[in-house]
Amino acid sequence: MNSSIVRTPYYGADTTEITERPRAACADEDPELFFPIGDTGPALLQEEEAKAVCRRCPLMESCLQGALERNEAAGVWGGLSEKERRSLKRRAARNRTA
Repeated sequence: MNSSIVRTPYYGADTTEITERPRAACADEDPELFFPIGDTGPALLQEEEAKAVCRRCPLMESCLQGALERNEAAGVWGGLSEKERRSLKRRAARNRTA
């Protein structure tokens, strides 16, 4: 596992204002949870557990958008697996050409 992956949203430039920012639900989870190995058996259970964390996260939409913009190829981001993100991107591309 690449320990340099940081699962936090980008908030923009720092300001002197003190604002309460939402905290990502995955911040206190083991990052390994979001990167199941394989796509059968125990990996599917792990993927569902990761998605459950995403579903309770106030930053789920921005996380997914960031993953799509960065072309994240692995893991669960914003409640979608890599396969689901690829499908979403293909569907969006087809809609653009239609």
